[in-house]
Amino acid sequence: MKFLVIGEPCIDMIYKADGEAKKSYGGILYSIISLAVISRKEDVVLPVINIGEDEFDNIKDVLSKYSNIDTSGLYKMPHSTRKVNLYFNYYNSGKRAKFEQVYEPTYTIKYEQIEKFLPGADSILINNITGYDISLDDLKKIRGNFKGYIHMDIHNLVMKTNTDGTREHTTLPNWREWCSNTDTIQLNEFEVQSMSREKKNEYEVIEEILLNQTNEVKAVVVTKGKIGASGYTKKVKKYGSEVFTDLDKIEVGSIENPRYKDSTGCGDVFAAALTYDYTKNKDIKKSLHFANRLASYKTSLEGIDELYKLK
Repeated sequence: MKFLVIGEPCIDMIYKADGEAKKSYGGILYSIISLAVISRKEDVVLPVINIGEDEFDNIKDVLSKYSNIDTSGLYKMPHSTRKVNLYFNYYNSGKRAKFEQVYEPTYTIKYEQIEKFLPGADSILINNITGYDISLDDLKKIRGNFKGYIHMDIHNLVMKTNTDGTREHTTLPNWREWCSNTDTIQLNEFEVQSMSREKKNEYEVIEEILLNQTNEVKAVVVTKGKIGASGYTKKVKKYGSEVFTDLDKIEVGSIENPRYKDSTGCGDVFAAALTYDYTKNKDIKKSLHFANRLASYKTSLEGIDELYKLK
């Protein structure tokens, strides 16, 4: 199988509560590497991504360590690589908190950069790491010219960056169009609540996506951290003589990990695992459980350097 991955890498500067500072590569690299690790040797993972010229060689070297990652879709941009400052602190209660500042997004990937890689691809994973990873128009072009499976993580499409680098949730204009040009969609519980100005709750948003007869979206997944995840599909139901299509909900419970280290990248690992398993099996319930297990295990791993343990 051949998987295309679209998103943006970044440099994570991690500042821990004890004062320790550490540089780490992150962003779309979590999805790319975890997908390569869980795939078979004969599978191909082909990231189609823009990388700032300051870190291009370093990131290419990181990805080249994995024999089934094809680096021909890496583009060097005359721009510095996106930086993310992560500050970890603890309240008096012992509760852990993460505060982020982000800077320097690179260029949006264009359809023309992706087009030549579409033939022979089985699936495309689009992870909106910055919210500027791909335009809506180019997503529509991909959908119109690609008949394989597309999974999209809404992620930072519903985040805006303030002038000081902090981020906050916001609504997503044209959210119906974004959600109608993929096969499966992934959001966390905060993203699904903020995406629409008109819809009031999770169920209303998902009902609009799945029961809209103008698209063929197969499932919507809402990740909920320690609570687990919910998967929604559409199902033909019968009540007396009436036959109608309604939502069918799949609940996947949490998996407590006693060796917790770091939750950074868990959603990205979840997206990669779901893309891989659903491409193989076309069974959303099975794929949800698989993705949930790997995302839980990821919390015992720190950074991209330990992702090989997902195998």
